[in-house]
Amino acid sequence: MHLLSLIERLPGKNGSAYIFERGRIVAYRYADIHADILRVRDRLQGWGVASGMRVGIYAPNSYWWLVHDMALVAIGAISVPFTDDFSGKVDRMLLDQYEIALLLTSTRHAKSLSACAPHIAFMDGDNGAVSIIPRAPSTESDRDDQHSLVFSSGSAGGLKGLVISRKGIETTLPPIFEAMERKPDERWLIFLPLSNLQQRNMCYGGMWYDYDIIITDYTQLFAAMKALNPTTMIAPPVLFQMIYSDFQNSPDGRDKVRLAAAKLLALLPSASLHRKLGRRLFPDFYGQFGSKIRLLITGMAPIRAEIGSFFAQLGLPLAESYGMVEAGSITYRPPGSKAFGSVGKVLNGIELSFREDGEILVHRPHALTLRYFQCADGENERTFVAPGTVATGDVGRMDENGNLFLLGRKKMQIITPGGIKIHPEIIERELATCPDVGHCIVFLKPGATQLTCVVDLIQPDNGDAQARVKKFAAGMRSIRSAFQHVEVIFAEEPFTAENGMLRPNMKVDRKGIVAKYG
Repeated sequence: MHLLSLIERLPGKNGSAYIFERGRIVAYRYADIHADILRVRDRLQGWGVASGMRVGIYAPNSYWWLVHDMALVAIGAISVPFTDDFSGKVDRMLLDQYEIALLLTSTRHAKSLSACAPHIAFMDGDNGAVSIIPRAPSTESDRDDQHSLVFSSGSAGGLKGLVISRKGIETTLPPIFEAMERKPDERWLIFLPLSNLQQRNMCYGGMWYDYDIIITDYTQLFAAMKALNPTTMIAPPVLFQMIYSDFQNSPDGRDKVRLAAAKLLALLPSASLHRKLGRRLFPDFYGQFGSKIRLLITGMAPIRAEIGSFFAQLGLPLAESYGMVEAGSITYRPPGSKAFGSVGKVLNGIELSFREDGEILVHRPHALTLRYFQCADGENERTFVAPGTVATGDVGRMDENGNLFLLGRKKMQIITPGGIKIHPEIIERELATCPDVGHCIVFLKPGATQLTCVVDLIQPDNGDAQARVKKFAAGMRSIRSAFQHVEVIFAEEPFTAENGMLRPNMKVDRKGIVAKYG
């Protein structure tokens, strides 16, 4: 795969990009997208944008976001997409901090920016005289390989800056796309912010392999699925966990006859027949995904084993991929795999090794990230330990069949005052098997002898649900020694991105949660 070749080959593709915005559908053939990319490329160059120059993007998902991103690829400029973490902070000082020559935005963001400034241009509206901010040419040795500068939020909170490699994108995408189930009528749904590199990579891959792609935002997710009928969707575990919990509390989830029938259907050798019969048994469950869904994929964090088993039982398998922005996609557990709880097997062209403490090292010719440009002292050296080798910071193990199991983050390991070492993610995953639990975070308060677990319930303020969770935790104490050191408390309000308990990518913000409850 080659990004410039991708743009050149678009006129020969048969696919389309469908944009679902405010309930309205607009379709763009890939040939038409090619023409718009060239038109935008020429306009950007007319404003002074050149190869190696940094261009900021701050806007919600849209067709023009995709077009401008690919026009910057065509020029050889370096995009710097700002996430919602920067809300209210995108100003001239921020552009100077990251040496950005031009800021691309949307008319919806006009009120929050000094839109009349000549270095700010609308992607979806008319512009007056636009001119770049003069910047000295970069002297970085890897400048020609830089695709973008991105910001990633880890589970511990805080933003990290990563320099993304063009060659890294081109070499890390084919192994994961080739491992996935693909059909001639493939239609992929993209709903998380395009400022998230994974979402743009899905667009690139979809165009390269000539799939249709659907672009919307998370607020319109279910409406978009019903209107445009995707075949495949990639989403974070929290979405599938919510769908699972909703089903458990629905009449269908309490219908023992139909559930028993679903278990029998799972024995069918034909996945398509299983799915067809599953759709008849559970029309409401299937209906929320549209009429053509056949593959769900999750990643970004491990998902509970029983959720994977649940989707497989109903005939809509949930595949899983493990990866990180630093290294790219690493493993894939396909829809036919029953190795629930694992993140699958290593992709082609990748080797894994393990340090003495269980930390996973990824070895591949070209990683997705060149280096950090914003991180804690020494983190570059701790992560990019050698050419072609990335230390993941994840602790894991491999079973005899080559399936990788993640145990937790190395730096999250807690040592109690009594000297006991505990991976909080293990406790969290086991407690989250209780159907009432939406999220849970385990941490150690300063000076405490007992761990605290903050539980975000699926049904907030439900006294019965709280009682069930406490009973579940008490039961776990009898079979898991780690639970004997845990006190369960309940969140004062649901975890959301708006209150800072979830990151924009829907991961929990440990730092924010510990600050509030610790």
